[in-house]
Amino acid sequence: MVDGQPALVMAECAEFTADRISVYTVDVTPAQSWTIDRSDGGEVTSVTFFELPAGWTPDEQTLTAFAPGTEYSVAAYGDRHNAVPVHFTLAEVTGLGPDRVLVHEGQTQRKAVTETAFRDRAKKAC
Repeated sequence: MVDGQPALVMAECAEFTADRISVYTVDVTPAQSWTIDRSDGGEVTSVTFFELPAGWTPDEQTLTAFAPGTEYSVAAYGDRHNAVPVHFTLAEVTGLGPDRVLVHEGQTQRKAVTETAFRDRAKKAC
């Protein structure tokens, strides 16, 4: 959470720079998504959902808010590599304590870890 709003936190990595970020509904018909692309914008390490970072452009904008009881997935795509998508619900994200983030933990599983643990794990994966 950033200023009370759900956000995506990304770790810096020499092997990965996000050029496209998408959050989308899981098992909902019709599917909805909020997708942004980096045009002239710089790298981002945090993106508050539904807020456009400077220099990024909107793509698909059919998702405009998170609903209780709906599962979502967020993914970041790069030129050479993609980040592992993380599934979440609004309750999971808003229930996180300070300095906690959700991470992918096999298939559609996830767990809460400290942001420091997340960044340490990401450095080892690079």
